[in-house]
Amino acid sequence: MLDSFEKLILKVLQRDGRANTQALSDAVGLSPSPCWRRVKRLEEEGYITRYAAILDGKKLGLHAFAHIQVSLVDHDVASIDTFQAFVDKNDQVLECSSITGDFDYILKVAAKDPESLEQFIMHSLLRLKVVQTTTTTFILRQMKVSGALPVDL
Repeated sequence: MLDSFEKLILKVLQRDGRANTQALSDAVGLSPSPCWRRVKRLEEEGYITRYAAILDGKKLGLHAFAHIQVSLVDHDVASIDTFQAFVDKNDQVLECSSITGDFDYILKVAAKDPESLEQFIMHSLLRLKVVQTTTTTFILRQMKVSGALPVDL
């Protein structure tokens, strides 16, 4: 169970993963040494899994984002493993979730433009030979993008 200091630490680090120990301890109201020990414990216990930079996709030339719903041909271990390996190694796939309903998975994919997204679907995803059907929904505008999880629920 997390105490109030640990929850505050997690909130601050979700906003600023580069916060040094002094800034973090000032923000949560602990002295630096106990604050550092708590961060180390949160890392060791798996509450903090990694640190990452959030990049601006447009500055990188990425102007097409989409959700692609995917149905597999079958649910054999080999098909699932092939699909999983593709998702794991493909940098264009930002997220992959197993879902309920008419489809098996939903992907969030980044591309330079709609034509590049079509190339991804036609020449990468469908050529796996384990995908039966896809439905693509373009993201017109992202009003909220947050990787921060609610720590107080």
